[in-house]
Amino acid sequence: MQRIVIISTYPPQECGLATFSKDLKQGMCADKDIIVDVIAVSKTGIEQFDPSVRFVIDKERLDSYIQASHIINAEYDYCIVQHEYGIFGGADGVFINQLINHLTIPLLTIFHTILQSPSLRQKEIMEALLIKSQAVVALSPKGSELLNELFPMVDPKKINVIPHGVPQFDYKQGLSKYRLGLQDYFVMMTFGLIGRSKGLEYAIRSLEGLDLPNFKYLIVGKTHPNVLAHEGESYRFELKSLVEQLQLQDKVVFVDEFLTDEQLKEYLTACDIYLSPYQHEQQISSGTLSFAVGAGAAVISTPYWHAADLLKDDRGILTPFNDVQKMGQHIKLLYKSQRLLAWHRFKARSYGEQTTWKMVAKSYIALLSTLTTPIRSLVHYKDYHSFDLKQEA
Repeated sequence: MQRIVIISTYPPQECGLATFSKDLKQGMCADKDIIVDVIAVSKTGIEQFDPSVRFVIDKERLDSYIQASHIINAEYDYCIVQHEYGIFGGADGVFINQLINHLTIPLLTIFHTILQSPSLRQKEIMEALLIKSQAVVALSPKGSELLNELFPMVDPKKINVIPHGVPQFDYKQGLSKYRLGLQDYFVMMTFGLIGRSKGLEYAIRSLEGLDLPNFKYLIVGKTHPNVLAHEGESYRFELKSLVEQLQLQDKVVFVDEFLTDEQLKEYLTACDIYLSPYQHEQQISSGTLSFAVGAGAAVISTPYWHAADLLKDDRGILTPFNDVQKMGQHIKLLYKSQRLLAWHRFKARSYGEQTTWKMVAKSYIALLSTLTTPIRSLVHYKDYHSFDLKQEA
């Protein structure tokens, strides 16, 4: 029996990394010879985690990271770190380095953000993770390319590409539209936590002047917690004002919810077009884009890094940054041409079926199996196994 621990945010926390970790854990647990637990990173300390969360790290307490490392060394065979700068404590999340420096078991790091020009501190944090890890994962070919360019001293064999996983969809679009009351509409959708980096104002402006009968654009998702803390709902209010200004109230619908897994699958299955209007190129991974492709939606996206990788081979259409007119033309093209719409949906679905969480989890298990496991000291194990530190932090 192999025991694996994942360090990450985790539900009920509402963020993409938490959802990723939950889905990866469930996929890996399909193998009956594997036990997967979680060490969750908490900013508030008030979340009610499920029993699979072995320990809760207090984000801003350095000693909490050290306690976690002791538990990991004593109880697990492999450790997976989900890395984003913002989820760990200290400047740029440097506290995670204290944890990994104390590990004596194999470490696999999944990089969710890879910057082309990181600051000196950010680069040092990534370098420490690369050196300590026996294997690392980028979620796209571009991510692997950047890691090799930034850290030429690291053995390139360490760096692996495993795509972002997606749910298993049933592709019953007509039924999903009916359940959502959208059976009479051509549906375009964008989902995810809302903030200014999402470029939603460009998406809304692209609809101005288009003749699209029975068309609905659903903007689905709550405002990002960090955005909410700093500026409240001001961005959402600006978007709604823009909709009124352009007289698009009959076309644009805001769904202010953090969807459950089943709700998300329903909405994605129902949509005809998925629109991803990010206006910054250095987006190395997008779970929302991956899910849309997995659902077999026809995707229109700006050419940020992940989109440029994922939408190759006619799996979607790339539309230029800062060009609402071109974006609108692409929307109208798919709206008017059922044949072209069906082709892009087919190509997306064909790829998505290869990247379900079940299949992606097998890739992670296979990668972990190549790593060397330690001979654990029984005394060391007893020292820490007798303490349940789950609530200590």
